[in-house]
Amino acid sequence: MADTLRARGDEVLIITRRPPKSDHEVQWDATRRVHAIDRLEGLDGIFNLAGAPIATRPWTKARRKVLWDSRIQATEVLIESLARLDRPPKVYVGVGGLGIFGDRGDDEIDDSDPPGTGFLAELCIAWEIAHMSAENIGSRACVLRLATVLSPTGGVFPLMVRPFRYVGGWMGNGRQYTSWISIRDCVGALILLAENDTCTGYFNGSVPDPVRNFAWCQALGRVMHRPVVTHAPKWAMRGALGELADELFLASLRCMPRKLLDAGFTFVDPDAEETFSWLIAEIDL
Repeated sequence: MADTLRARGDEVLIITRRPPKSDHEVQWDATRRVHAIDRLEGLDGIFNLAGAPIATRPWTKARRKVLWDSRIQATEVLIESLARLDRPPKVYVGVGGLGIFGDRGDDEIDDSDPPGTGFLAELCIAWEIAHMSAENIGSRACVLRLATVLSPTGGVFPLMVRPFRYVGGWMGNGRQYTSWISIRDCVGALILLAENDTCTGYFNGSVPDPVRNFAWCQALGRVMHRPVVTHAPKWAMRGALGELADELFLASLRCMPRKLLDAGFTFVDPDAEETFSWLIAEIDL
């Protein structure tokens, strides 16, 4: 994100939880305040991408607290700090999750559809409320609800390709819809929300044509020249991951990015097989 903005000629400050290592960083104590808050005076915009990884381990009681505090508490602290500025950011763009909708089967999910139930939905609802409180300090506020973000340098994709070195497989029965977005389109959508003054509220961040998990994994298998002939059974995934398996990996989300498209966004990576080809070319296997 920062590299893309700098390549355009934008000046970028990174708000980080560790002690700053350069003049381009500002420290953020996510439980108390942003240090040197005056350095954020008069910003054109701010992107809040904070949040502990949600799919790396089961949702124990302790892990749920980490997921909650790193999103809701951290966002509340950030906006409380921004409220002390004479000139807060003109626009605030936060990220959320499509997990807010729960498991919706084959239904097409629009940006305005009501939320689902479960821990992930509750987390995403509270997260969006925290983000949108930026309107109270005079900022135009948007939230990009992210699907699975595919990047060659981190996140789920490098983990996803490991078993495909030998043989590919799908999750559960493979009939659930998998919504996803490439890192290039994720960054592009965030920038569009920051620059388009008509954008406000919640936006589904997913390709326009999500496919069933079986077909999605077949596309990766074709790119990697590996057969897709096995699967991770539901009972095994639930045994290993508990509630996380049902709400994140087995839930069916057929999300439509209608508001993004209406705002003029054009996807660079709308096709799964072509996107996988780009990712495989970039990743160090």
